[in-house]
Amino acid sequence: MKVVFDLGNVVLDWNTNKILDSLNVSQVDRELLKNRLFEHQDWLDMDHGIMSEQSVVTRVSKATNLETNIVEQALLTAKRSLLPIAQSIELMNDFHKAKIAMYCLSNMSVETYDFVKEQKFFSLFSGIVISGHEKCMKPDTKIFEILLNRYKLLPSETFFIDDSLPNIKASEKLGMSGHHFKRTEDCYSKIRTHLL
Repeated sequence: MKVVFDLGNVVLDWNTNKILDSLNVSQVDRELLKNRLFEHQDWLDMDHGIMSEQSVVTRVSKATNLETNIVEQALLTAKRSLLPIAQSIELMNDFHKAKIAMYCLSNMSVETYDFVKEQKFFSLFSGIVISGHEKCMKPDTKIFEILLNRYKLLPSETFFIDDSLPNIKASEKLGMSGHHFKRTEDCYSKIRTHLL
């Protein structure tokens, strides 16, 4: 069995409220950043690879009257917050010891991937597919097909771990088995039982 990992909220910590709380901005500006940056279509378009980070900074600044440096700081803080989840790294190391090949399939902007890709655990992956590079993203089955074809993976021998249920359902349409990741002890235990 081969294992495919999502990144955000599976291998890397991702918590927009924590990011927003750490910014030195007013409550009004916090809400503007939340609604017009982190929870906006522009964010998805960055992940999709159809909008650059710089163009999003300009658009958010114009739409909210926030200074560009505040928007840039929010984006930098978001990147810096993407730190490895210890239990997930432990799980990956266990898979590595068991000689289970691992792959990465993540919805992420090119700029964010370039920021995080030097983290040590990336060396454990036999292949990596990032939505920003491919210009398509989960749950579109096309990006799963890119992964399967590029690395010659058989869907029936591929186990996908993601925190988004629509993404799991998309993988299952192609014949992969999936686990809806919830970052609980029970979740880690079930994955271990299934694969180790």
